[in-house]
Amino acid sequence: MKKYRRIILVWISICCGIILASCGEKETDGQEEDTRITEDKTELNEEKFYEMTETLGLDKGEAEKYYERLCEDNVFQNGTGELTDLLIEDLDGNGQKDMIAMVQEGEFYLYGEGGIHFYMNEDSAYCFRDEDYPFFFDLDVVTGDFDNDGNTEIVFESHGTGNGAARDWSLRMLKYKNHTMERMDFPSETYENDERYIGISVTQESVKDTYSAYCAYLDETIEFNSENIFEPENSRVVGGNVRGFYNICSMEYEGRDALVVSEYLNGEGGNVHCVGTARFLILWEKDGSSRIVKWWID
Repeated sequence: MKKYRRIILVWISICCGIILASCGEKETDGQEEDTRITEDKTELNEEKFYEMTETLGLDKGEAEKYYERLCEDNVFQNGTGELTDLLIEDLDGNGQKDMIAMVQEGEFYLYGEGGIHFYMNEDSAYCFRDEDYPFFFDLDVVTGDFDNDGNTEIVFESHGTGNGAARDWSLRMLKYKNHTMERMDFPSETYENDERYIGISVTQESVKDTYSAYCAYLDETIEFNSENIFEPENSRVVGGNVRGFYNICSMEYEGRDALVVSEYLNGEGGNVHCVGTARFLILWEKDGSSRIVKWWID
């Protein structure tokens, strides 16, 4: 019996060695491929930049000035970074166009690592990076004076490569004031001991295709209809909000700018079972504090 066991172990070792060697060859091939991609990124970035600016309605002469600024600041890091998104428009409402360029830096493996470069008027570029989240592609931007203090806030979001639900979106907010950028906070989505915690719980009601959602932050419950995965028996909590705020947009509320964000809600079928989308209207005060004013479910 011991003899057979040793033979089996020898065969396992041989097989593992073959697999590892094969993986090593693939990794080497991948590294060579990465090198070729890196060598081509300078040309790729220039091509993508002018395609994007054409889509944004800029003529070639105007676009060249913005491209020169990016090159002067080496935002593409000597050809190792790749332009993934671009926005050129008047963000602060002073009649002069501003620019936001998102650049994926280094090698891409599941998640990238990125920097977002803000060019406001003639100011020096402000580069945003975040240790908690790799902002590297698919950028959405909304601006407004959300705390009603006369300055512009820039809200932006991107998502990673996660699967299911609302994927793994993340958003941040910066105030542009006196030619500088200042980070602003959102009501908390994740920390239960934080008094700002929104905490949505979804209950499958005993009536077919009926749910209710309870928001701890506002201490309110909304009943709504959505399709069941499993037949209801008794009312029971089956899900909640998943993966954070996403899908930002602005609207006017009582004569001032407000931000609307969404939360994906799942039911008894797990994360992939979307029963609705909760939407929250958020206001900020001049002291930087924020509050959710109202919510609804689509």
